[in-house]
Amino acid sequence: MSVHGPLSRKRTLLTETVSDEKRRRAEPDSDAFSEKMYALFVKSAMDAMEKNDSLQINSLTVKINLPLAHKDSISLPNFEIVLRSLSVNVARLDNAPASALISAILRYDWLSPELATREGHAEFLQTYANFVSVLVSSLPKHLHDVLKKLVRGFSHVHGDSYPHHRVLKSFVGYFPTSVSSLPLLLVKNFPHHMSSSARELTNYVRNTLEMVVYCPDLRFAVWQMAVQCCIRLDVELQNDLDDLDDDCIEGLIDGSGDEIEDNNGIDSEIDAASNDDSGITEVYAVSSTRNIKRQVHKLDSVLELLFSTTKTAFSTAELDSGDGVDLFNTLTSLFKTHILATHFTKLIQFLLFRVSQDQPELADSFLVILIDIAFNPAEITEKRLKALQYLSSYIARAKNLTRHQVVFIVSYLIGWVTKYIDEREHEVNDASSQTPSAAGGMERFKMFYATFQALLYIFCFRHQQLSRPAEEIGAGKSEWECDLDRFFQRAIIVKFNPLKYCDETVVFIFAKLATKLNLCYCYSIIEHNKRERVSQSNSSLPSSVGNFRHKQEFLDLEAYFPFDPMVLPMCKKLVRECYIEWSEVNPAENDDDDESGCLSDDSGDDEDMDAESAVEDSDEGLSSDDDDE
Repeated sequence: MSVHGPLSRKRTLLTETVSDEKRRRAEPDSDAFSEKMYALFVKSAMDAMEKNDSLQINSLTVKINLPLAHKDSISLPNFEIVLRSLSVNVARLDNAPASALISAILRYDWLSPELATREGHAEFLQTYANFVSVLVSSLPKHLHDVLKKLVRGFSHVHGDSYPHHRVLKSFVGYFPTSVSSLPLLLVKNFPHHMSSSARELTNYVRNTLEMVVYCPDLRFAVWQMAVQCCIRLDVELQNDLDDLDDDCIEGLIDGSGDEIEDNNGIDSEIDAASNDDSGITEVYAVSSTRNIKRQVHKLDSVLELLFSTTKTAFSTAELDSGDGVDLFNTLTSLFKTHILATHFTKLIQFLLFRVSQDQPELADSFLVILIDIAFNPAEITEKRLKALQYLSSYIARAKNLTRHQVVFIVSYLIGWVTKYIDEREHEVNDASSQTPSAAGGMERFKMFYATFQALLYIFCFRHQQLSRPAEEIGAGKSEWECDLDRFFQRAIIVKFNPLKYCDETVVFIFAKLATKLNLCYCYSIIEHNKRERVSQSNSSLPSSVGNFRHKQEFLDLEAYFPFDPMVLPMCKKLVRECYIEWSEVNPAENDDDDESGCLSDDSGDDEDMDAESAVEDSDEGLSSDDDDE
């Protein structure tokens, strides 16, 4: 062994240690050097631009414009350097050559999910947000472009990890006039209700609702968009479900919680169906089923978000502050202008159903709105009838209503019907004989029949609350509130013959209950009306056929119950606590005492007497708009 060996080994080890230490010191120095060089490059590019040399600025613009997946696209750390350098020199960007660079920066997809996996993403978001804030503060002409960019990202942003609302809030504070341009911008960028996913819709609605927190002036516009989206989904869904039977609908809805956001598996299902003997028919069935499931999931997700948003919005504190009152006024206004005006929606109205039960005062307000529309002669007949249908369904189903509220509405309806009978019963003879003075026939009395049916429907659900406590029943005093027994005993035999023109299913259920509770006896009148209907349908006279057809159209209009059971999986759980199911109020059946034998239809058109089906089975026909004063 050489005597120099140990020394050589020592020098080698020392050299390696020194090299490693230099390398470690050089790495951060290298980052600093890179940052400094990028900053100098940006400064040099702007200096050259002011000398009409835009080559460097153009090269930077091209690099930023490259797709995120491109190998030469700008990295997040380097982009941060560029943005920080531009932020301190933003005043120098107010010229034509720099406009392409600013456009490239604003086009950059800073909210892309692809960027979320890259190192330094959080820091980049803050730097980008700071840049656009500085840009708009110094050069307000870019405000609209920045607002448009932020709003377009709403459908892809979920959660508080993105600073877009901080930027928007600062803009609203700096430029109060910008609020006026936001509603139109929000509407233009709202995701299409059919082509967008449930996640995109809920993300967008959630972000617009967040804007209301720091910009209350947007409340009406934002809620209008959300309600309109739900109405479109509701109508589309009902159109698709119209041709399906109840069992198929239940199966589709119960399975709506499955993974249906992406298209994985759809092609294979369609291919399998295509190879089947049924061919195109099976392909259509598979596609239609998937489409219905998606629509159910979309509507359920958006409506559940609206339910969650309003869960604490109507507390006593919120109402006292005025915020709760403003929101409730917004929702009731949208109910009158959008929901009530739409032909037979089934689900969106549950938003008002739930929020109005948060406080007794809100329920009072909603009831007043419905009564005001229903009994306002200035309103069109169709709208008045719809308001009555909402009123009866709300009183029947809203669990949080007080007994006083139920009795008050019933008393009001009884008073109106009684007055109507006293004033207009003499017109029935002319109407039934079709004299010239009876233009419109019995359909002139639509409001009477709709109001009477409302009383029947309410009684079926609320007969327990309408029964007087034993201690309040004195000598000669009715056991029913508002003397319901005397009212019905008279009303069912007047010339209007309401049991003939009201919805048959409601009439059958009421007759059964009324007999059991000793309220009144309807079966003899029902049987007489059935025989008359059969004779009319068998008649060969064109006028009789025409009259019967018009009667059926009239019945279609009557058979709409807006608060039939909620079917959306998530929303159903939220509504359940304030919703009355038929099974909760339906008295125990006793077949031995059941006199439904007189309800048998000789024509073979037997009605299903199942209570839940009776309440849910609503024909959705259109009616003529004959005014009824």
